[in-house]
Amino acid sequence: MSCVKYGVFVALLNLFTLGAQAQATRSDPVDGQGWYGAGLEFNLPKKWSAELSYQSRFFNDLKTYYGSYLSLSIEKGLSKSFYLLGAYRLSKLTKGTYNRFTGGFVVKRKLGEVKSDLRVIYQNQVQDFDDPAKEDDRDNFVRIRLRARKNLSERIGVIASAEPIYQIANGVQIDNYRFQAGLRYSFAKQASLDVFYINRPDYAKSYKRQYHILGVAFNYELKID
Repeated sequence: MSCVKYGVFVALLNLFTLGAQAQATRSDPVDGQGWYGAGLEFNLPKKWSAELSYQSRFFNDLKTYYGSYLSLSIEKGLSKSFYLLGAYRLSKLTKGTYNRFTGGFVVKRKLGEVKSDLRVIYQNQVQDFDDPAKEDDRDNFVRIRLRARKNLSERIGVIASAEPIYQIANGVQIDNYRFQAGLRYSFAKQASLDVFYINRPDYAKSYKRQYHILGVAFNYELKID
């Protein structure tokens, strides 16, 4: 890895380390988190694709296990640039179980050497509490993500995205933002590893929270004719 690419990685790590102070509280609303996962993508005929992924998360300066996430998503291309998508995610967290359903579309464009996409999705999330005396908690969100990707070499690429997330409850209001930057290293044509940093300001509560997230994800693609 060249000095420039190594410097980018170190900068991302430093940003995460500076933010990873403690679990977010009213007196210190900053938390450092770690997201670690793996995904298997199926490239199917007739512009169909599917992905099965798993992720575990830690918070409180990476000292406390938060939960695990199992997701299945399906995408169908209707044209060269327009795709419909749907997804389901099961989350087994320390505070309960979440079921999340997602539907929306993606518009993909290539500008020179830069691949970009705009994703707009509607998300319904249901929390099943372990306590049977509590009613299920239901939330609805609209998420709009703009992402760009560029290859620096045959094996290394950079990815950046910005995503505001709006909650639908007595109108539409901003819930939080996700600003992400990362590197992708391709071991082979089908296998790659992502190392990324997410800056996540959360303005939905009565005070501001700030999350700094460092993540690692292994990806493998299967082409099925």
